[in-house]
Amino acid sequence: MQKPGWSCLLAGLLLFAEHALAQHESMDCTREPSNHLKLAEGDESSATHLQLSRKIATGASIDLDVCDADLAIKGGKDDLLRVSVDFENGAPKLPVGDYLQALAVTSDSVSLKLYLPKQPRAKVIIVVPANTPGTQLNLIRGDLSFETDRISGERRINVVSGHVNILGNTDSYKTLHASVLLGRYHDHRQPKESAHGIISKSLSGTGAGSIEINVVKGSLDLKAWD
Repeated sequence: MQKPGWSCLLAGLLLFAEHALAQHESMDCTREPSNHLKLAEGDESSATHLQLSRKIATGASIDLDVCDADLAIKGGKDDLLRVSVDFENGAPKLPVGDYLQALAVTSDSVSLKLYLPKQPRAKVIIVVPANTPGTQLNLIRGDLSFETDRISGERRINVVSGHVNILGNTDSYKTLHASVLLGRYHDHRQPKESAHGIISKSLSGTGAGSIEINVVKGSLDLKAWD
C-alpha cells in the first residue's frame, strides 16, 4: 500500500509535467486556438483533412508540438516535411487547417505546432527527412509510433499521456535513454525486458546519434525494425 505522502507527491509530479508540456513555448493545449495560420498554395484543407508539404534545408532541425492525436513519425526519402491530419470518426468543431497554430521554416530549423481537439481524435502522419540532425517531439495525449531506424540524428520524444511505440534496432542509435514516470516499459527485442511503475533505462547501441524518450503516464514499447 502506498503512503499518502508518496501518492500526493506522484500526483503533483504528474500534474506539473502535464502543465509544463501543455504550454510548451506558447503551445497552449488547454483552449481552442485563436490564431489561424494561412495555408500555402498546394496545401489541402477540409472539414476532416489537412495535407501539406514543405522543403527543408539540409541540416535543419525539426521541432514538433502536437496536442491530441494518434501520431506516426516516419523517415522520408527526400528533403520534404510532409504532414497529413485526418479525422475518421466525425468532424471537429473547426476546419482542420484552423488547428495549425504555427509552421515556421528557416535554413536552420522547422517549428510545427498542431492544436488538435481531444474528441474526435485525429490521426496524424508526419514524414521528416531521414538525415535530419535533430528531431524533438512534444505530444500531450495520444498514441505514438516513431521510426528510429529511418530517422537519424538526435531524437527527443516527450509524451504526457499515451502509448509510445519505438521501432528501432540497436544500430540506429549510440545511446538510448527511456524514462516512464507512471506506467509500463517493455523491450520486445533480445534480451526481452519488462518493468512497471517508475522506470529509467539507459541503453547503448552500435549506431550514431541519441534517442531520449520521456513518458509521464502511459506505456513504452521498444520493437525491432524488420
